[in-house]
Amino acid sequence: MQSEAEPGRPEKDTIYRFLNSFRYNWRKFLLILSSSVINETIEPLTSRNWKNVLVLDDSLYSRNRSKAVELLARVKDHVENMYVRGFRMLTLGWSDGNTFLPVAFSLLSSENERNRLCGIDSRIDKRTTGYKRRVESIKKSTEVM
Repeated sequence: MQSEAEPGRPEKDTIYRFLNSFRYNWRKFLLILSSSVINETIEPLTSRNWKNVLVLDDSLYSRNRSKAVELLARVKDHVENMYVRGFRMLTLGWSDGNTFLPVAFSLLSSENERNRLCGIDSRIDKRTTGYKRRVESIKKSTEVM
């Protein structure tokens, strides 16, 4: 038995197609979403005396069990002092001291071609934002910032 969809709400398949598409500008979407959450939800609840800061975080995103993931690379785990399969996740976040909200992020592969285990999918249209993000992922993190 299937229930009727609520009027004005998108179907589940529509949402999945949206989430899986490389054509959308996810950076712009996340920026608009996070700024509206900060301005409409969090700011009214916080004191004017609190300092708002932007935090830049470079974390390891481990994918040790993966073999054929696009732009998978050997990256340095500075905690364990060894190389693992995965990505580096560069995140720009907003914080008021209590709350952390991501504003932008970039999954970074290795800029060293020898450390990259998989390349860029050649079937992706080079004019899309998805392709531009893939090219960005093989740059140094200081260039991406």
